[in-house]
Amino acid sequence: MVVKIAHDFTCPWCWIGLSQANRLREEFGTEIVWAGYELWPENLDRPSVKPPALKDERRPATPSRLELAYAAEGMAPPTAERPKLMRTHNALQAAEFAREAGAQHQAVEAIYRALWEEGDRIGDLDVLRRVLAGILDVDAMAAAVETRRFAARIVAFDNDAYSVGVFNVPTFFIGGERYAEQPYVVLHRAVRQVLAPV
Repeated sequence: MVVKIAHDFTCPWCWIGLSQANRLREEFGTEIVWAGYELWPENLDRPSVKPPALKDERRPATPSRLELAYAAEGMAPPTAERPKLMRTHNALQAAEFAREAGAQHQAVEAIYRALWEEGDRIGDLDVLRRVLAGILDVDAMAAAVETRRFAARIVAFDNDAYSVGVFNVPTFFIGGERYAEQPYVVLHRAVRQVLAPV
């Protein structure tokens, strides 16, 4: 069974999605196809940072939606200091090169770990060479990225992504349905339903 996942490396929900994809692979033997949906393409301005809202000190702390998602997956939030204002186009192209080479999941996982566990600047070609050494022919990968060989495969937010039904990343495509930012139990049920419909 093939599950496509619309993703971008800088999204914390997609870091959770990597863990969920690994669980689907282990439990069902699912083949994962990673599809790049670039959150901050060159022509999209970054939103301004809003100041934090004032808190009433009498109110007890409550978890955010993202904190609940980490807890549901049994993951601790990452602590590595990650680069700010980083574009991921090169990394997404490298993942497309890896798909052609038959090593996409391994390469995607290595790039995610480099960013979320090590804080590497994965948009830099030299970093991608180091991270993907031993997985891919990094010279061929770099040449493909530099010539933008796979640029047309990367879907840009907002309008291009919205036009194909992707409003959040990760979005899992399972059995003709889309599942965005869902807990693993939902994805598990969806795969099981496709494999053995009741």
